Amino acid sequence: MDQLDEFLPYAQSCLKHASERARLAAILTLWVAKWRGKHRVFDYSRSHHGAFFHFNQLMDGKWVQAFTFVATRREGVCLRGPDPDRTRKSHKLRRNALDAAPLDALFEAWSQHPEARPAGHAVEFFLDETPDDVWAACLAEALAQLGA
Repeated sequence: MDQLDEFLPYAQSCLKHASERARLAAILTLWVAKWRGKHRVFDYSRSHHGAFFHFNQLMDGKWVQAFTFVATRREGVCLRGPDPDRTRKSHKLRRNALDAAPLDALFEAWSQHPEARPAGHAVEFFLDETPDDVWAACLAEALAQLGA
């Protein structure tokens, strides 16, 4: 939870309304609680581009950024994923290549939601455009495709 405690105040400062800030806290708390396991970790980073809360998973012996919550002052908060670099990672090491099929399946599942915006090899869901039932569906799809 320490990394969430670092990300959340910055992310909330990118939102205009108190109700959005409370909603973000509830969504992230649920996602963090469900994303527990010995093969799952979180990573927080911040730069002049914004703040990033990465949900990582050990796949085929490699740590992969499954998806990321992104907070920027200009655009607000969004979920971006699955890992847009998965194609390159699947070919990076020929002897121990990453099987990107679960991430591709998650991309297909998330792409079916009308709220999903294309973002290269990933999709984005913005907090202010996405209803709570879609957030719950995205979480369920992530857990199902990446192994709960």
